[in-house]
Amino acid sequence: MKKLEEIKTAQEYNEYVNQVKMQAFVRLVEIRKLIQELQKEEEQIKDWALDYVRDVLMRDEKSADFDVNGIKVNVTINYRKIFQYPEEILKLENELKQKKKLAELDGSAKLLTLNPYLVLKF
Repeated sequence: MKKLEEIKTAQEYNEYVNQVKMQAFVRLVEIRKLIQELQKEEEQIKDWALDYVRDVLMRDEKSADFDVNGIKVNVTINYRKIFQYPEEILKLENELKQKKKLAELDGSAKLLTLNPYLVLKF
């Protein structure tokens, strides 16, 4: 691939830009695949890591600073609350979802933006 300063014509410039875009796409695919693999690994080990932090590192502390292989990290254990809602609330939630869909279909809901994004399946 030519360097940007070597480009003389519009066609050469367009080819250069397309080459850069193609390289960006290839790198995006590589990154997304790596993220997917790392997320699978994270899912497999996170419970063990939580147990270790809670039982060995933190004990009665709320928060602590550590150096892990040269990475400085502050560790806190948080809790996510998960609720089971009464049937009447679940019905209202479903009713609201249906009303939103209808508003989208009949045009009463205003489309603010339409943002493109890539879906990559491995």
